[in-house]
Amino acid sequence: MSVNKIYAFALSTFLLFTSPLVEAAQSRIELLNGDQLTADLKNESETHFTVVHPVLGEIKLNKNQVVSVEQVVSKPQAEKLAVAADKPKSSKKPTDNGLFGTGLLTNWKRRVDLGIAGSAGKSRNHQVNLGFSADFTSDYTRISHNTAYFRAKSEDELSDHSFYSSINRDWLRPQTPWFHFAGGRVDWDEFKDWDFRLNANGGVGYEFVKTDDWLLLGRTGLGFNQTFGGEREEFTPEGLIGLETQWDMNEYQHIEFANTFYPSLRDSSEYRNLTSFDWVLDLNSFVGVALKLGLLNEYDSATEEDISKNDFRYTASLVWKL
Repeated sequence: MSVNKIYAFALSTFLLFTSPLVEAAQSRIELLNGDQLTADLKNESETHFTVVHPVLGEIKLNKNQVVSVEQVVSKPQAEKLAVAADKPKSSKKPTDNGLFGTGLLTNWKRRVDLGIAGSAGKSRNHQVNLGFSADFTSDYTRISHNTAYFRAKSEDELSDHSFYSSINRDWLRPQTPWFHFAGGRVDWDEFKDWDFRLNANGGVGYEFVKTDDWLLLGRTGLGFNQTFGGEREEFTPEGLIGLETQWDMNEYQHIEFANTFYPSLRDSSEYRNLTSFDWVLDLNSFVGVALKLGLLNEYDSATEEDISKNDFRYTASLVWKL
């Protein structure tokens, strides 16, 4: 046996008995004979490792006698890292400069969605829907705004051309699930028996469930709708009964559903019912892109006989956060 091998064997044997008595340092070094030692790696040359051992002091190890060098974390360091991990991290949110940096709608959730669909062949049709929404929530206020435009052609004939814009505000009370609300909506539709319709309402609401992931609430109140132009130009006082829910299914999926019933206070046989459903799938949270599938239907019992009382729309859109 060569002198180098005898020295390596003696050194490793000594370290085998002494290293369990000392605290683990930053590097674990495995020797050729299978023994290990734990020491601070000071520097490295082409032929040697220089390490500092808590008991033996500074040692030079021939690389021919070393199998591997692995960085480790000592027990006190691991405890410090665990304590640091338990401490709340202070994350600074990016500054919101408003819509396109203008300062408008600062700290609102702003989104725009665009959907385009079409087909060519025996039948030619296309559909376009464009929307914008903005939501704001604080301890005492909840505001929701939606604007949407729809245009569709079938066999080169226009089958849908409409627009609406709505806004609703809730006055919240943190100590109770009860709240007050007021809202309004304006509609334009080329295929209705009216040209424009204005709707406004207000009342009280109740939050049945309110968690970080799920909101379920009901509304009841009074309002009116006024139609302008076309074959039906009238003022109708209405009641309001509504149910809404928002559910974050997971980190990537969000569902919204709302159904609002508007009974006429002038004629008990007349009413409107508005239903909406949206499913949003987050495609890339970093750039703020999502896929939205939506359903929207309004039933109006007072619609003229030659026009469908149901106005059903479905949409498939890409959504961008602004």
